[in-house]
Amino acid sequence: MITYTWSISKLDCAPSENGLTNIVKVIHWGLTGVDENGTSASFNNSYPLPTPNPEAFSDYSTLTKETVIGWLESNLDVGYLQTVLVNEIASKYNPPIASLPLPWIKVEEPAVVEEVVTEEVVEEPVVTEEPAPTEQTLEEMIANGYNPDARDGDGDGFVQDATDWERPIDTEV
Repeated sequence: MITYTWSISKLDCAPSENGLTNIVKVIHWGLTGVDENGTSASFNNSYPLPTPNPEAFSDYSTLTKETVIGWLESNLDVGYLQTVLVNEIASKYNPPIASLPLPWIKVEEPAVVEEVVTEEVVEEPVVTEEPAPTEQTLEEMIANGYNPDARDGDGDGFVQDATDWERPIDTEV
């Protein structure tokens, strides 16, 4: 025998609609089944409600857990949900069918490799000198954007602002 218990974790509401206030739009719910041994399974989901009929509207402040569960039971396929929970509980006692390797095909065990201990040899690092960078010629610098005749157009004391060649006025690179 399985006992089923509904839980309501949250109600999402619209502040107002068609002259009504605090209209429940989404029910966040759970259904748990527990057998006589204490083995359980559960669902957690949400259900969007249709726009309510103003004549049958219940004010939010008067709602009870039983009322909201009644909405779920009248809109969800409860029999199907319970069947899924029964099957999930049963699978905990009798796990689902699994494919096993064929018994006549032997899987070779990986070979055990002996660990060989070797003495660590420390080599001195080889130091190489990097060639000294060569200076660019004035022509190369101009080709890369340098302007030897740049002027301070905005009066901030710098020429060629926001470039690789930015520098104080009256200074050449």
